[in-house]
Amino acid sequence: MTGTEQQSRSARHDGAQNVAILMSDMAQYSQQTSSMCPETLRDFIIDYHYKLVDLVDTPDNNPVDIEPSGGDGSLIIFKKRFGEDDRAICTRAVQTAINIANAIETGNIQPTRMGLYLGRIVEAEICGKMAKFSTCFAVANRLEELCGHFGTILLMDREVARNQDEDQQYLVSIGKFSLTSVLHPMNAYTIYKPGIHNIPKDVNEQQLLHFIRMKNEAMELFSGNLLKGILPDFPTVREQLIDAQSFFVEMTGKEDLAIARILEYIRETPYPAGDFNSRGMLLMEKKRDSIGDRLVHLSGKLLKAMNHDIYHALIVDTAWEQCFKLEWHSKGSTIIKIGDTPDGIYYLDTGTAKTYNSDNKLLSVMEDGDIFGEMAYFGSELKRTATVVADSDVVVRKISTDDFSRLPVIIEIFKRIAEERRKALELRNGKNADKNHTTQKSLKGEL
Repeated sequence: MTGTEQQSRSARHDGAQNVAILMSDMAQYSQQTSSMCPETLRDFIIDYHYKLVDLVDTPDNNPVDIEPSGGDGSLIIFKKRFGEDDRAICTRAVQTAINIANAIETGNIQPTRMGLYLGRIVEAEICGKMAKFSTCFAVANRLEELCGHFGTILLMDREVARNQDEDQQYLVSIGKFSLTSVLHPMNAYTIYKPGIHNIPKDVNEQQLLHFIRMKNEAMELFSGNLLKGILPDFPTVREQLIDAQSFFVEMTGKEDLAIARILEYIRETPYPAGDFNSRGMLLMEKKRDSIGDRLVHLSGKLLKAMNHDIYHALIVDTAWEQCFKLEWHSKGSTIIKIGDTPDGIYYLDTGTAKTYNSDNKLLSVMEDGDIFGEMAYFGSELKRTATVVADSDVVVRKISTDDFSRLPVIIEIFKRIAEERRKALELRNGKNADKNHTTQKSLKGEL
């Protein structure tokens, strides 16, 4: 096809325009429609889209385009009126999303996830129909998909959040994260208002605003703010989010999933990665089974074959993971001291630490993945047998004596580790004794 022929088939409109994009998708669509016949499915989808159009295509919103896509999804584009700026279209988009969320809460429309993004589009006529082109659609779609992960009805990017004339006090930071399919990191926000996101309609307004302040202060410390000189501080964030979660439960009777996700991330990644300041959380997207996934699956099957009790305790009943509490220790600080009564067993998650005997002689250097503190539980004295000092800033996971004593399989695992360590110490001490004996004989011979 020549350039002239192509242009004749597609009327081009080269002027890009700023728009607010709302990408919507019905939640649990497959489960709701799996048993429907084609006619019932048709009527169900048509009814859903008409209800969505009634909420979106209003005189206050125009100009706005709404295009059904993929059956239960919709692409909604808020365009500027003459003389309007970005704030106007972003405010209209968020207010529309709130109206949809309210309709979901009252049961007037099916549960729907929404991703909002401020971007640029171009339009062109193809075969008599106007088509829209933008890389921003994919970003809005990713935000919509992440609603399920964070337990929200809607997610918006930072620019949409900044450009709001209404409900600024209800904006809540969800966090900064990166996805493999999106080139730049995203700072996501949502709206917590009465009747939305598990917030009771009759909630105490001052309590709600207090929670939002707690959450936003913690999230700024989580993501960091280079312009303000704020660096990520996971230990403080963890404590602040635990307090915010407790406050939310007291206020609503339910946990906030978005907070739980951040606490989960800190538990799994207790020390910010080198690129965390620029990229934030690295979130995994849906992917097909990889060799790594298969190896993990195979490892579980082998463990089950070797020891069913250990397999069940470690792989099936994972409640034990919650017993290992995170602790952060700065370089040079003493983690445990020789002679003290044991108060827990430690797993070195990040950093290095050194162990010393009563003569302050270096015994060993420990790295990521090493366990220490278990010897005190399987000896006759029930005292710490060495001093452990942080050789760098370290993160450890500690299981307390009380939690440890309630987990028989974990006790057995640590007992085996202690036995192996004791054998290694005895072997090393035996070699040192032999060496000293040989040295003394040699000196006697010289004399």
